Amino acid sequence: MSRPRGAALPVTLPITLAELVRIAPLAAGEVLHLADPARPVEQVVVAETIDRLRRSSPHSLVVLHADAAAGGWSLAAALHLAWERNASAVVVARSVAGPSSAALAQRLNMTLVVIDEQPVEVALQLAGQVSAPDAARALRQALFAERLAEESSTRAVLSALNGELAPVPVALVVGDAVLAGRAAALTEGADAEQVEVDVKAPGERPWARLVAAVPARVPGAAQHVEALLRLARPALLASLAQARLNSAQRATHEQAAFGLLRQLAVESPSTDRVGTAVEAPAWTSDLGWHVDGFNRAVWLAPARPVAAPPEQLTELVRAAWLRARPTWPLVAEDDGWISWCSTSDAEDVSLLRGTLAGFRETAAAHGLVVGVGRPERGVPGLMRSVAEARLAAHVARDSGPGAVQWFDQVGPGAALAWLPTAEIAQVADLCLQDLMAAKDRSTLVDTVLAVLDCGGSLSQASQRLGVHRNTVLTRVARARQLGLDFEDPGQRLALHVLCHALASLSDDPGRSGDGPG
Repeated sequence: MSRPRGAALPVTLPITLAELVRIAPLAAGEVLHLADPARPVEQVVVAETIDRLRRSSPHSLVVLHADAAAGGWSLAAALHLAWERNASAVVVARSVAGPSSAALAQRLNMTLVVIDEQPVEVALQLAGQVSAPDAARALRQALFAERLAEESSTRAVLSALNGELAPVPVALVVGDAVLAGRAAALTEGADAEQVEVDVKAPGERPWARLVAAVPARVPGAAQHVEALLRLARPALLASLAQARLNSAQRATHEQAAFGLLRQLAVESPSTDRVGTAVEAPAWTSDLGWHVDGFNRAVWLAPARPVAAPPEQLTELVRAAWLRARPTWPLVAEDDGWISWCSTSDAEDVSLLRGTLAGFRETAAAHGLVVGVGRPERGVPGLMRSVAEARLAAHVARDSGPGAVQWFDQVGPGAALAWLPTAEIAQVADLCLQDLMAAKDRSTLVDTVLAVLDCGGSLSQASQRLGVHRNTVLTRVARARQLGLDFEDPGQRLALHVLCHALASLSDDPGRSGDGPG
């Protein structure tokens, strides 16, 4: 097929040093100094004499041979002359190179590669690669694809990418977080061009992005980098599938093991509250679990109640939690996830505080709340702490995503977290129709709730709400007119529960504690 008249011919960019040193024959050599990986190579010169080197053109790759590389002094002279001729690199046999040559190459900032093969044979191969750069690039991509096929983890794939594209940084990014690779890939600047390739999970669902910061001054570099990033996608998807399989196996194993612990605590009643009569099974140490000390359970749960968290959320939570504490368990249970911290000192919460502080931002991003139980000894104690942590997590839901609530600060008030607030609030639509129709309903409900919580004290309620006492009095009077009259002792408890349910469903968040005591 003939080319249309006026159509531009495709431009073939010269091969660079970074590309040449990653494929044979230079890949088998040793780079003593790499001055500029992005430096183009336009021709190969076999220099048998110093005089031939003097006639070389700029951007040449010089292969020293015969008299030009006869000894240390000749090599030093050749490096100086190559620098003067603006050569791209010098290649020399290992027998004539030494530590002084490497030091001189660094001082001159001249790329120097030593080889073990015959210089003439190497020069012939290099000449073919320089004359057909696209074929050399295709060979490099094929070799890199073979290397990627041997990698089985996400970090190994990113390590291979960064090694192949050095000094170009590459990162695997999920959202705004770097999952693996070099964070420098996200740095924007006038001298760097960002190249991005989407990595989709099975079913074409978005999963992550491969991002590389490519030097803007190198023509065609972005296109070549993008091609290698695309090559890495199948390996990344394979590593993702393997990681999910491993995670699922571990999760199933831990869930079954925790079920056995719970059964052990039920079938072996302890003689006292600290539960010292139940000995932890030997297999807990095989899992890396510690249960013999004082255990503080942590319950992670969605801020909005769900029957069961989706599988994708479980994977994200597990990955984030295990990044913070890889030796702590994470067991899926009903509407959340269980973990715990075991210490020899019941009052030592420094490690747990630090972990929760680092996890709080992640919890908010994933719409989670956190509940923390009290320190309880042994297996039965762990199960008690788990129940406390779950109650605390339900209380934390009043404060929204990212909230952390310690059971030490909740006590019997945790019972309110188990009220079916949605169903109770529906009762208000039937028995308090005038109130529910009022535009200032939320303000009136909050005011009456504050008064009831303060035992009927208008002064304490005004301090809690941050308004004048007369304002509280006016709002209470209006609430009574609309049917919210709590003077009748027989109705007071029911109205208190109704107000609590209505307030918990409003947009005004409450507070949660940051720690015990």
